[in-house]
Amino acid sequence: MAGKDRTRSLKKIRYFFLNDKIHKVLSSSRAKDQLVAWCYPDHKRVMYSYSDVNKSMGNAYSIQQVGEILNKHRVTIQDYILEEKIITPQKIYSIGSTSEKGWYKYMFSDKDILSLHEYILEAGHSKNVPSKTEVIALLKNSFILYTKTESGFVPVWKAE
Repeated sequence: MAGKDRTRSLKKIRYFFLNDKIHKVLSSSRAKDQLVAWCYPDHKRVMYSYSDVNKSMGNAYSIQQVGEILNKHRVTIQDYILEEKIITPQKIYSIGSTSEKGWYKYMFSDKDILSLHEYILEAGHSKNVPSKTEVIALLKNSFILYTKTESGFVPVWKAE
């Protein structure tokens, strides 16, 4: 039977990267084709075309989400940042204060996650860490298919 209300659920964008800068959506309207966002590095409000943002935006991930993707605890990832073993990701802060003296939270781009994954593999902390192709598939929300062999489950990729 068909859906009752026939509404399509849209993915709600909260944080995104555009031109290598982290933004937070303040308001958006598909009908008006406009999106108002806060640009954290520039400390100002900006307005973009909604359709252009959807085409060219990059996803933003919290430390918790990165930990789930890479099978690492968030404290481990914070230690890598504080010990400057990886490039410091961009920070978000309370919009009411334009200084970084208050609370802040790190947000990772796809490029940041791949560089963190590369560091983990080079440092030898690679127990239970997915392969690079699995990480890329997880970032693109692709399906990962596994097949069972004598040695365990092995990922299977379709040819492109």
